[in-house]
Amino acid sequence: MHKLRALFVSAILAGNIAHSADLLSLYREAQTQDPAIAAARASLAAALEKVKQAEAVNGPSVNAQGNANYNALGTNVLSRPVHVNTERSYAVLNASVSASQPLYRKQNEVNIEQAQEAVKLAEITVKSAEQDLITRLAQAYFDVLLAQDNLSLITAQKAAVTEQLAQAKRNFEVGVATIVDSNEAQARYDLVLAAEISARNELERTRWALRSVIGRYEAVLAGLREPISLPDPNPNNMEAWVAKGEANAYAVLLAQKALSLLQYDLKRNQVANDFTVDAVASAGMNFFNGSTVNNFNGTTRTALIGVQVNYPLFTNGLIDARVRESLANIDKSRQDLETARRGVALATRSAFLGVTNGLASNSAQLQALASANTVLASTKLGLEVGVRTNLDILNAQQAVFSVRRDLAAARYNTLMGNLRLKAAVGELAEPDVQAVNAYLVK
Repeated sequence: MHKLRALFVSAILAGNIAHSADLLSLYREAQTQDPAIAAARASLAAALEKVKQAEAVNGPSVNAQGNANYNALGTNVLSRPVHVNTERSYAVLNASVSASQPLYRKQNEVNIEQAQEAVKLAEITVKSAEQDLITRLAQAYFDVLLAQDNLSLITAQKAAVTEQLAQAKRNFEVGVATIVDSNEAQARYDLVLAAEISARNELERTRWALRSVIGRYEAVLAGLREPISLPDPNPNNMEAWVAKGEANAYAVLLAQKALSLLQYDLKRNQVANDFTVDAVASAGMNFFNGSTVNNFNGTTRTALIGVQVNYPLFTNGLIDARVRESLANIDKSRQDLETARRGVALATRSAFLGVTNGLASNSAQLQALASANTVLASTKLGLEVGVRTNLDILNAQQAVFSVRRDLAAARYNTLMGNLRLKAAVGELAEPDVQAVNAYLVK
């Protein structure tokens, strides 16, 4: 029974490892479930309908109207020598059809152009949301990996400290060490236990943060390959990236489209004083079987076709006030666009420096790890010959684990920095996710 249970557990673990999720698979899954992308796509659909509405206003319209009335009339006149008493009832039926076709309405043309511009803004919003999903997912993914690495390092450190604690106790029992060594090892062990609890909580938090992005809980993730060669930014020139960002970043494009929409508002308000021309036509029929004065039956028909011109003579300053409001909003939007450009330039420079500093940090941490391992080996040898203490071993071990943790963080930060650099200039897309995914163990 124990053997069967062990085989069952092994099969589950093997299945989990074989089906560990990677960044690319989670991105493709999240694309269909992310609420921010769904909201942006819904806004795009609404913007497309706005275009149809604007175009419909510029087309013909036809209205039909009808009514039926039953009338009753009673007259009683008492006078001498004549007495009049009249009772009369009759029905009246009316039916009419009217049609109009705008011939010249400048406002309608402006509305159509503005609606089409709003569609372009919505399309940019969708692309921005898809790009934002990549950065949110990648950050959550790497946070989980870093938390896992940190917990693994603390677990390994705990094992090493446990061994040092046991050795210190044995040395004290045989009289070759003092109680100080045991106390120091015990204190370091207690610290590691506290750090382990914190690391487990952090791992659980990062996993739930990842769940908020992909919509489900995923515990088994593909980690980084070993060894790993991190990529340099291409081109390796900060100002080239800044120039691309100021021209193509989604924050800049959205600000530009917002300014363009406000300029259409100004156009519409400016042409509000313009005249309009419509073609109009109508036809109607009236049937009656009496009136207030007789009981005659009859039918009347009417028809009309012509051109209707409307020109606003006086609006009490309303249109002029709207024009001034539009000009003020345009000025504000221009300042917002400049703010967006400056923000993109700063974000691009920060992302570029993040990548280059991450590469430098990775190289430095690799050298530091080699040095820390050398120090640890030398300290262990010094302990054997009596020139080092148990505390020296613990400190050397702590240095090794700290460098390994910093090395892992530098690698994740560098990969994340490359994604943020692409995002800063509006170029982050699925091929970049595939490129980062190639660094993961399948």
